[in-house]
Amino acid sequence: MFGKAEPLGWLYYADNSYVATRLLWFSGLRLDSAVYGHRTIELYVKAFLVSRGVEVKHGSPAWGHDLAALGEVAASQDPAFTKEAVARRLRFFERYFDYVRYQGDLVAPDDGNLTWFAFDANITPLDELVAFIRPRIRLEDEDWRRGVIHTLICGDSESGYQHRALTDRNAQVGVIDCLSWGEPDIKFAPSFRHDRPGCQSFS
Repeated sequence: MFGKAEPLGWLYYADNSYVATRLLWFSGLRLDSAVYGHRTIELYVKAFLVSRGVEVKHGSPAWGHDLAALGEVAASQDPAFTKEAVARRLRFFERYFDYVRYQGDLVAPDDGNLTWFAFDANITPLDELVAFIRPRIRLEDEDWRRGVIHTLICGDSESGYQHRALTDRNAQVGVIDCLSWGEPDIKFAPSFRHDRPGCQSFS
């Protein structure tokens, strides 16, 4: 359907993964939602990189699933990716790949952190990252208008569940539904601390 060199193809898969992540979350399937959250971010970062001319192929810097490493590659294209708030959230979602998707002998990080499944622990930072990354993908304005997110926001009558999952408690949806590429100034929640050692609160 899409070639690996087309940012529009990566965006299509990222948008669908994002909607699926939120659908899973609101359906109570939080383990699956967390894994999809990692996948969603990976796809958006790769869409961003492809839009800047970086190839996604075996052996290239954009290859693989390590969000922190992909964030460093993205930072070489856009210094905004070096922001602490962005780097912290990328590392936070990496744990869902390490400890949930391919669970090994450890079921939680050994650095004093835990893997959180509270609403604000997963969905809020996911929405923030999507709002930060998605508008930075360089596409033609027409492609943004035809995209999955904009189509859902416009209220296709057959996509009620998806529309609700995308918009419910999503403070970033207005930025995410961009109609041209740009560099929005995202306000990351200062209360995010679930990546800190010894965190014991879901609030």
